[in-house]
Amino acid sequence: MKSDDIIDEIINGIGKLPTLPGVAIKILETVQDQKSGLKELAEILSTDPPLSAEVLRMINSPYYGLNTRITSVQHAVKLLGATTVKNLALSFSVVKSFQTDNSDGFDYTQFWKDSLFSAVAMKSMAKNVSRQAVDDAFFLGLLHNIGILTLNQCMPDQFSLVLTEKRKNQSSYHDDEQQVLGFTHMDIGSLLVKKWGLPDTFYKPMRHHHLPAELKGASPEITQMARLLHLTSLLVDFVNLPDKAYQLGLIEHFAKEYGFEEHFQLEPLLEEVGELTEAVFPVFEIKIDSETRYIEMIETARKELIHLSADFLSRLIEQNKRIEILNERATHDGLTKLTNYQRFQEVLDEEMYRSKRYKFPLTLLMVDLDHFKKVNDTMGHLAGDYVLRETAELLKKSLRKSDVAARYGGEEFAVLLPETPKEGAFILAERLREKLAATCFNYGEHTIYVTMSIGIAAHSPKTDSSNADLIKKADTALYRAKEDGRNRCCLFSDC
Repeated sequence: MKSDDIIDEIINGIGKLPTLPGVAIKILETVQDQKSGLKELAEILSTDPPLSAEVLRMINSPYYGLNTRITSVQHAVKLLGATTVKNLALSFSVVKSFQTDNSDGFDYTQFWKDSLFSAVAMKSMAKNVSRQAVDDAFFLGLLHNIGILTLNQCMPDQFSLVLTEKRKNQSSYHDDEQQVLGFTHMDIGSLLVKKWGLPDTFYKPMRHHHLPAELKGASPEITQMARLLHLTSLLVDFVNLPDKAYQLGLIEHFAKEYGFEEHFQLEPLLEEVGELTEAVFPVFEIKIDSETRYIEMIETARKELIHLSADFLSRLIEQNKRIEILNERATHDGLTKLTNYQRFQEVLDEEMYRSKRYKFPLTLLMVDLDHFKKVNDTMGHLAGDYVLRETAELLKKSLRKSDVAARYGGEEFAVLLPETPKEGAFILAERLREKLAATCFNYGEHTIYVTMSIGIAAHSPKTDSSNADLIKKADTALYRAKEDGRNRCCLFSDC
């Protein structure tokens, strides 16, 4: 089974996929409803006394350091705002949903320690870097590795191999996940929160928190949050992994690369995070370990790094090469080397955002090879694979650098044409159709001719249509092209 299919199975609820409690779902619905106010949020929380008590306990803890004691959810909402209270309630709900013992060999206690450390670190860093994101920073930090738990619960046998590799290599999860599974916890976790109804400000940073450079065309807020999450992950690795000099080098390198160097003083940051986690752990019923001497860690690592500067640079270059390879595997179809379905959806998000913001035209082509099943049935799947690869190459050679061609599934392709009106898109579609129809594929002793049908739909910047609307229109046009005899192009407006 292909990795995309496995991801779909997990996200569609196959296996043991956790769901949020009813009260958490109601909170999300209330906050997303612009007509709802603080009163509605407080009322929902009040229907769950244990959850309300946990939220109030957190608010009254040393973490917030309030001068007055908060005795009601209503008071909490008025004082701290809906977003903060919502995120605290969701934090407790998520921890409860994934609460279990360590009988399956996975260390849940350590996971939640690292997650709460991340939550505190995220909020501490966001205060200095992105004031706009402070309210969401704690919950995002807590949640960003939730895909790890999902993988462990939904596919324990396969994930046990990841854990074995991680222990052997003393490495982070994502490298080993990509090698063993073909996808990572970032893929699963981000899709899970999307399924829960959390916005792009959660989904996209989670999806790219180890590879923020992938976020092209995203809003500054989303980019900042992804970068903060990346630094947060590196901080956790610094604390947990043995090669601290190298981890410190990575932190300082990326802090400078992201433009955070001025606001990012590691020593006071870790001191603050250490103090605040001591306040947070008991609220989440996590035992505090003996005092972690962060400053000593940093001093020792810095001394080692001075002597290992050349080695660090070579390892950084090697890591970047590895990341590029992993990124290629995660975002491109293995057969055709075109953008894969998942990455295409992200690019579509980005281009729809650009189109709406800057009033640029945007057109989508849905392309399907005609009677392709006959190729597989009569000449074999290897011949079919050859045709798909060659068709993909034809698409790549015929498009601009700004255009995006993706393998949408099977013998279906999607082509996204930014800043292109439907008239220009139709001309290009006809050119592609004619070029393929005139192409002779020689595979062994076989001579293969195939044609394509193309559905074309344009997004109007004047409308508030969604990604799904655009895809549906292009699919409708493609269906009409098939109905009308295949080997033709059809505009949605003509359907």
